[in-house]
Amino acid sequence: MGDGGASQTEAWLRFNASGLSPKLQLALLEAFGSPEAIFAATNEHLRVVEGIASAHLGKLRAAESEVDAGAMLERLDELGARLLPIADEGYPPLLREIDDPPPLLFVRGAFSDRDDLSIAVVGTRKRSPYGEQVAGQLTRDLIRRGFTVVSGLAVGIDADAHRATLDAGGRTIAVTACGIDVNYPSGNSDLRERIAEDGAVISELAMGMPPTRDRFPQRNRIIAGLSLGAVVIEAPSKSGALITARLAGEYGRGVFAVPGNITSPVSRGCHELLRDGALLVETAEDIVEGLGIMLAAVPEREPAVERERKLDDLPADQQQVLAALSHQPRNIDDVAIDCGLPLPQVSAALMLLEVKGFVKRFPGNQFVRTV
Repeated sequence: MGDGGASQTEAWLRFNASGLSPKLQLALLEAFGSPEAIFAATNEHLRVVEGIASAHLGKLRAAESEVDAGAMLERLDELGARLLPIADEGYPPLLREIDDPPPLLFVRGAFSDRDDLSIAVVGTRKRSPYGEQVAGQLTRDLIRRGFTVVSGLAVGIDADAHRATLDAGGRTIAVTACGIDVNYPSGNSDLRERIAEDGAVISELAMGMPPTRDRFPQRNRIIAGLSLGAVVIEAPSKSGALITARLAGEYGRGVFAVPGNITSPVSRGCHELLRDGALLVETAEDIVEGLGIMLAAVPEREPAVERERKLDDLPADQQQVLAALSHQPRNIDDVAIDCGLPLPQVSAALMLLEVKGFVKRFPGNQFVRTV
């Protein structure tokens, strides 16, 4: 990394460590463009941003002068992790849509284009054998449908969902309520390493930050924001999983709950969600249908190696057209514009991709990719 890049990264690390809320950070970034410009601005100029008070200025100046960004950068490199600012093209688009997205993410592992088809699977730490069984089966079925599973790396249902995903050869994203270098929960350290290798472990919190009670709800908004919907498998009445589900509803995402034993305390939260209008889940198909995605658009997938070989063998124009599609319907005209190809050529490519099973056509010349 060149000196300029390191300087920018260190500015981001200091800005992140200032302790300002995501909304205030975003307001400052909108006004000044970058952390470097924010730190270079005078207090008088910073006060022009709505909501900025003297206490906030004090936090910014303290972060600028006191935070050891060089040590943080070294730790980042040791972990093989990277920073992902909100303006980066690799930032998850679903997460960017919420009211207060994290201005900066710390990422171990990597995001994938296929993560736009993500589902949050969450639940209680004190899950029953029934909850463990359902989490494993439901997650494996979601993976076969091509979904990425998002959860919070907690013991219980979260860990069950992550583990079942990895065992099935799927992708999973873990959102932590602490710095990505903090070994919490300690019992999931091996799982954390597996996720970083085959998915992503992410946090908006500075490295070294421990988990605190208020950071779990903050973390839960990211889980909900990354996902098309949230599935709660088991949760008592007062549970962080319910916060995730309700945030998903506020974001316009799907809210799903698995019914449980009416005598079990860990079923009460799910039954409250169902009474409030959450969709009842027995199978992965219930989730697909609830999201409004036709089953044919997300068929069970063939082994990844064989699928990638077939994709590599596609002609250049078909690869270009496929790259312009996602798991959300896109109109053929928009695809042609993105590809910069003539409409007849795009139409022919789509027809061939449909025959090969790589895309699905919907009414109104709408297309989704199925791989």
